[in-house]
Amino acid sequence: MTKVLFRAALVALGLTAATSAMAADADRLTLTLTPAVASEYYFRGISQTDGHPAYQLGGEGLFKINDTFSGYLGFWGSNVDFNNSVSAEIDFIGGFRATFDKLSLDAGVIRYTYLDQPTAADTYNFTELKLTAAYDFGFAIPSVGYYYSPNFQLDSGNAGYATAGITVPLPVTEFDPKLIANIGRQDIDKPDRFFGVTRSDDTYVDWNVGVFATFFGFTAGLQYVDTNISKRQCGTSANCGPAAVLSVSRAFTF
Repeated sequence: MTKVLFRAALVALGLTAATSAMAADADRLTLTLTPAVASEYYFRGISQTDGHPAYQLGGEGLFKINDTFSGYLGFWGSNVDFNNSVSAEIDFIGGFRATFDKLSLDAGVIRYTYLDQPTAADTYNFTELKLTAAYDFGFAIPSVGYYYSPNFQLDSGNAGYATAGITVPLPVTEFDPKLIANIGRQDIDKPDRFFGVTRSDDTYVDWNVGVFATFFGFTAGLQYVDTNISKRQCGTSANCGPAAVLSVSRAFTF
């Protein structure tokens, strides 16, 4: 913000400069709210709502530092059902994005928090650091990412999640359809604590593929979600796929 100038001769100049700075800040700042509903909420191939619908809301404030770098703060929330008292997940997100021509980079931190946790069992909350990259070839946008937590959910120790995906625009209709596919590998230091059953394997793989399209401002998608986790190995961590997930969202930008 422009400093207030007390000299009478500079008052008009000061007001003009302040107005210009505020307008420039407004042009740099973008606020987005995205409500969504899904037939089920899956996180890395594991259901978080035990077969029930999910009602979600995300928000982000993006500040454009210059033509290359931007900073952002945001949140994301959803109902969850772990067959205990936990009722909702609320995530807080912050970081920086950079764009170099067709290359996009994103570095940030995510704090996952859960409401109404069981008494004396405040172990659902955890933090992750993330680094992702994507390159727009026009006909396809491949992406890669890595997420690291020093103490994953349920006190399960160090955890890393490596993922790769691709988005392919489908020039079929006016509704901007896209084919989106992702695959990821989750490593967990103490899988017995996370899954609630004895496991010799400290990794698992999840994948999803789906089609998304835009209708009158709404984005609808249908995805197939699955993992290589058997029902026996899934333990108390709800459902581990396969499943078909239908979702609808709408972004409001201010």
